[in-house]
Amino acid sequence: MAVWLDDCHWNGVNVRRSDQTNPGEKVMPAPSKIKGIVQAFQLTLPRAAAGWLFALLTSNFNRIAIYELGIAAVIVTSMLGLYHFLSPFQVIYGRIADRAPIFGLHRTPYIVLGMVLSAVAVALLPYIVIPMAEHPDAIGFIAFPYAAYVAGFLVLIVFGIGFAMAGANHLALVAEVIPERSRGIVTALIWTMLIIGMIASLQFIRGYMPDYDIDTMKSLYFLSVPVVAIVTLLGVIGVEPRRVKGDAVIQNKEQDSHGSLKDFVVAVYHDAAVRNFFLFIFLFQIGYSLQDNILEVFGAEVLNMTVGETGRFQQIWGGGAIVGMFVMGLLVFKGSLSKRNAITLGISGISLSLLMLSYGALNSGSDIVNLSLVIMGFFNGFALVGTLTAMMEFTTESERGAYIGLWGLAIAFANGIASMMGGQLVTLWIESGLMAATSGFALIFVIEALITLSSLWFLWRVAHYSLDKNINRDGMSKAMEADLG
Repeated sequence: MAVWLDDCHWNGVNVRRSDQTNPGEKVMPAPSKIKGIVQAFQLTLPRAAAGWLFALLTSNFNRIAIYELGIAAVIVTSMLGLYHFLSPFQVIYGRIADRAPIFGLHRTPYIVLGMVLSAVAVALLPYIVIPMAEHPDAIGFIAFPYAAYVAGFLVLIVFGIGFAMAGANHLALVAEVIPERSRGIVTALIWTMLIIGMIASLQFIRGYMPDYDIDTMKSLYFLSVPVVAIVTLLGVIGVEPRRVKGDAVIQNKEQDSHGSLKDFVVAVYHDAAVRNFFLFIFLFQIGYSLQDNILEVFGAEVLNMTVGETGRFQQIWGGGAIVGMFVMGLLVFKGSLSKRNAITLGISGISLSLLMLSYGALNSGSDIVNLSLVIMGFFNGFALVGTLTAMMEFTTESERGAYIGLWGLAIAFANGIASMMGGQLVTLWIESGLMAATSGFALIFVIEALITLSSLWFLWRVAHYSLDKNINRDGMSKAMEADLG
């Protein structure tokens, strides 16, 4: 999505948008330094609210639905992976917000509405998951074949639409109110806040519901609505300047023209470097994400962990990721590592951690499992910075938005496929009785490691000068911006 930035002042420094400004365009007054710091912190809060929702979905709901309630893993992981395939709504709602302000605000109402819509969807899940397990042909007063399953998928579709609405406009708001020279550190903080939000949420969830109880689950999930609404409001209130009539984000048709989509698709198809880079991102994300929605089930099946204990998995991984990004930040500061080498090192470390996880599955060793998650998170920090930086630079001036959309599409669809694929493998190999849980999960983790490693073959076939350039601080800043949608 193209974002057209207004001219603004930030701490007394004039910041102009990259395109030509219209004559007579209004300039916003310079905010104080303290106000700028407050706004920067505020913009991290919607991602903290998203961290709460992801903590419930990917570390609590998946485990309860599959292990405690006995719903087929392929059904649950398909539901949870569905929102990835709704990523095109980011473009739709971004363009709607460009053209249809609410009370003079282009971004804030859509961010709040989207996050609350997603929170309401999550709050409804406990009331749907029980009928899915016990009475799949009825939900409330509605009765027809697989009614509860249909309701479950519809609720997760609503979650995905709301999240797409909020995500697109949160990114646009950051771009509009934060100047380019300060945007990198703010967006890095926003990305980090997602991890911190998940870790803090998981700690609360573990204390609130250490063991599964349906009434406790209902009250916990209901908390999503006030928690997400309050945190999101605190994150956006007073940040966006109210626009007067005629001061639209899209000023004219020429700004909104991006050429023929058909021409772009043809050009991409015939560009070997682009094809290889797309396949690299796609395979890397499938390999790495395949464990996302089955890891807690693995902890329950193989390690006999409680809901509270498996909830620590994401915390362990998140801690490792923060440390990994900090170490990468030091290497970036010294300018001593190219993007290609950073990605290769990160993916190699991730693959090693998955093989360690497989070993832990075979030996039912919780210590080796925890260590593997720390290593996985640590090296994910390396691969993340390298990949996102390369995504930002592997573009052209005239089609930058289209290329970023292409890389985002690869990530979204890979994550969705990985989520469904993980559940399918658990259902086919373990729930069917074909394999024991220990050997079944061990094989899944080995497959993940091989898929992740195979992505490097495509990476090293990409002939592109930016991949061999050392990562610099500006490139890292731009990379973090790409991860906000």
